[in-house]
Amino acid sequence: MKKTLIALSISSLLYSSLSFAEQSNTALINKTLKADETIVVTANRSIQDKFDTLAAVDIFTREKIEQIQPLSISDLLGRVAGITISTQGTSAHKSSAFVRGTNSDHILVLVNGVRVGSATLGAKSIADIPVQLVERVEVIRGPRAALWGSDAVGGVIQIFTRDLSPGEGQVGVKVGSDSLYQGYGALGFGNENHSYTLSATAEKSNGFDVTAPSGSIPPAVDKNDDDDGYDRQSVSISGTSQFTKQYALELNTQYDQGTTEIDANTTDPVYGSGDESSYENYHLLLRNHLQLEQVYLQLGLSTSQDSNEDNYSDYNDENGGNNKNNIFTTTRDQITALAQLPFAQSSEVTTGAEWYTESIDTNNEYDKTTRDASALFITGRHNIEQIKLEASVRYDKVGDINGETTYQLAAGYQVSDQLLFSLSHGTAFKAPSFNDLYYPGSGNPDLVSETSDSTELLTRYQNDIFSAEVSVYQTNIDNLIEWAPIDSSGFIWKPSNIAQAEIFGAEATITADIADTSNRLTLSHVDAEDKTTGKQLARRPYFSANYNFFYSLEQLEFTFDVNYQGSSYDKSYSQDKTLKAYTLLDVGVNYRLNDQLSLFAKVTNLTEKDYQTASNYPGAERGYSLTLDYKF
Repeated sequence: MKKTLIALSISSLLYSSLSFAEQSNTALINKTLKADETIVVTANRSIQDKFDTLAAVDIFTREKIEQIQPLSISDLLGRVAGITISTQGTSAHKSSAFVRGTNSDHILVLVNGVRVGSATLGAKSIADIPVQLVERVEVIRGPRAALWGSDAVGGVIQIFTRDLSPGEGQVGVKVGSDSLYQGYGALGFGNENHSYTLSATAEKSNGFDVTAPSGSIPPAVDKNDDDDGYDRQSVSISGTSQFTKQYALELNTQYDQGTTEIDANTTDPVYGSGDESSYENYHLLLRNHLQLEQVYLQLGLSTSQDSNEDNYSDYNDENGGNNKNNIFTTTRDQITALAQLPFAQSSEVTTGAEWYTESIDTNNEYDKTTRDASALFITGRHNIEQIKLEASVRYDKVGDINGETTYQLAAGYQVSDQLLFSLSHGTAFKAPSFNDLYYPGSGNPDLVSETSDSTELLTRYQNDIFSAEVSVYQTNIDNLIEWAPIDSSGFIWKPSNIAQAEIFGAEATITADIADTSNRLTLSHVDAEDKTTGKQLARRPYFSANYNFFYSLEQLEFTFDVNYQGSSYDKSYSQDKTLKAYTLLDVGVNYRLNDQLSLFAKVTNLTEKDYQTASNYPGAERGYSLTLDYKF
């Protein structure tokens, strides 16, 4: 195990073999390694070689993101083994990620290490995160609550914003179907000791009709054949100031806003909605890094807001209604302290504490609008020749709910530099949301946390050309929260800890770089059974696969993606439905006019396949985009 005597900036991805005490310029190290696909920091809250990590890991660097040209973060995550994406409309509409068969709110989303998302819903809308502002994405599959706390049942997704050297820059413009227009830019500024990146993007589209054709249940009361467009804007500043060889201060801040049109439904007592939804989110992080002789210390202070407004204004104007807008704002203030102690070359211990306060501001009368959370954790890694050992334990107390202790144990055997086997077992939990506990007239303050235990057997192989990662896992989830009507009218619903799930899965990620081609194949099998009903959990296909092909020929680069999703079960307004299997084909070509200027054309859903990832919401038809990108 390499020493980790460095000033660890999680968002900067410093490599652990470089001692901070020997470096006066961490910015130089940052830029050298920011695009490295072999480094991971999210799995154990410290820098680690990806091959040595005893967990299933996927990493998307900026270079890979630009090769793929994804429409959204959801589009990117759909290429990961074990992740199923359900989208209710365009790339800006609601998207849910089901990781290894767990629920869509069983994934923890971090932006530059900051916990983000709505405390009322208990989840983060990944559709709100602009892919053009992303430098790197790390996806850890499997429970990680012993390191990150509540929500990390299926895994953790950490998103890092743009990171350019002073004087570097990138600007671009994209146009496409459904009257899509997008502009973006990023600029690095500062000097060797104070390096920052300013990035921004703006996007607008007329969209398409996101409601299924007439006959859907319940019917939309807005126009049924109108286009449901969107607009969104984001700006971000991130970087690090190196004041001394021992001390650095990291700054990350991001602001997002947008508006999305939907088809209003005022007739349903539970799922009713307005004709337009808008959001306004931000986060601010100041993180201190101090490297002493034998210990690395980190102290992070952050604040974030996730605000959403459900707007009935157009519906009221056209139909004479008096429905009020629903406004939900979550503010989260957090302090994180971490200490890292290496022992010789073979051991490392990281310990830390977290405190955060969640408060909600809404025009609905909640019984409670504030809660505090605190946590203590310790994690360690130790090598005994070819044997790798990991252990973590954490205690969380969230609001008035009973405290939860979670743990993670893993053992690996490295047969050679190319082959690794590991066996791990971990527990996790999901604390009830404010809606679960205190929603006016429906909340249940007696709820307890959802809990899980999971066991995984992982095999990893790599050489200069080929790599393969295969995982087999089983997860049991207890005390699942389920909403159900409490009287015959169906107008009053309440949540209870009544459901259980048993999940068995197997997944594989295979890559091969042959000649001038890059090939990536993912295969996933998920058997996620609701133990209460005996049915497969909604929107989780038994089998899915994705194949990505990339070919480079001088100034031309070609890509195509094949995405297969098997049939799955969905439940819509008390009606059982089957979502049919489908295969989507995307193709793209990138023409590099010179070292700085490139033109990228992409066609999605080339065969114009009719499909649904959620009942009553048709998938996008064939689409196209053309991007002109300039780097300097």
